[in-house]
Amino acid sequence: MTELNSANLLDALDQNKRFKTSAYFTVNFGTLPSGVRLVLSTDQKREVVNTILEDLELETYGFTTVFKNWSTEDFQNSQPSDDYVFEYVFKSDAGRMLIHFIARDTSYMTIDFLYDHNYPETEKWILGINHKLRSKFGIPKQPQFKVLMHQDGMFGTDDVGTNDFKSIDITEFYNDDFIEVDKTISAFMEKKESGIILLHGEPGTGKTTYIKHLICKFTEREFIFVQNDFVSDLLKPTFISFLLQNKNAVLIIEDAEKVVVPRELSSEGSVVSTILQLTDGLFSDFLNIKIICTFNTDIDRIDKALLRKGRMVAKYNFTALSPEKTAALSKKLGHEEVEGELTLADIFGYDKLDFKNSPKRKIGFI
Repeated sequence: MTELNSANLLDALDQNKRFKTSAYFTVNFGTLPSGVRLVLSTDQKREVVNTILEDLELETYGFTTVFKNWSTEDFQNSQPSDDYVFEYVFKSDAGRMLIHFIARDTSYMTIDFLYDHNYPETEKWILGINHKLRSKFGIPKQPQFKVLMHQDGMFGTDDVGTNDFKSIDITEFYNDDFIEVDKTISAFMEKKESGIILLHGEPGTGKTTYIKHLICKFTEREFIFVQNDFVSDLLKPTFISFLLQNKNAVLIIEDAEKVVVPRELSSEGSVVSTILQLTDGLFSDFLNIKIICTFNTDIDRIDKALLRKGRMVAKYNFTALSPEKTAALSKKLGHEEVEGELTLADIFGYDKLDFKNSPKRKIGFI
């Protein structure tokens, strides 16, 4: 172990005098650290911190506290119970390890284990503690989708969590004529094939809800959301290079009116031509790219080439739910008796609508 003094301790601070765990490890043990990071999602900081400290089993390798930082309330009526330690650094000379524990964020806490890989027993111990903590405090894996990014001439993606996404019962959320369409789309998602899915209809009728359902149902699929600002970027040669690294992906283009209109009317260039090449051209059998387009315009106003059999896998016009479906879903959600047809948005936003200001009666749109 390196002999510590104030001079080499300063090497563990960056230019802003912030603590650098890796540098401190090297100062202490004279080697570069290997590491394991655990990120836990929790909104119960004070309640959880002490439990985690116990589960770290610090006595096993004789860990000592290097430093700790407190989170305190500055209000006059604050209680001592509101204060807690949000950051710890622990050191084990015997195990040549550091543990850096931070619980300052409002929703996450991180635990970094730094160790010397030449000590396999400590590595085994760290992995065991990591497994115990994530089994006890971790959350179930959530489906994700990706957002297309374009920077410095290159395409990439950012991951987006889907904690609020849910798989739904198709028979409850959609009219009966959609059930067979859903079966067709679901079967298509299981295959390594290219094709287009066209989902259209008035806002609030369930197009986005259905896409969320697909993301939750087909967790092994890579769904990539293409923002409207990037639609014209689909024409760039570098986009094909991006797709070569993301074969079998599902591209989602919402509000795709500018994309699906006939080519002679489009002001966005021949984006339709690019879609056609990806789904039925030379690259289609190799890339196996699926494209889901949602739009509000009528199906008769889109480029007819998109509707060609073999290229278009499914299309559906989302509408308000039938009176029977509306009444059943409204009842399940605890709303008063409803008559007529309502969209999903109106049903789920029922408590926010002005319906309740009306005299008590059966409610509905005819």
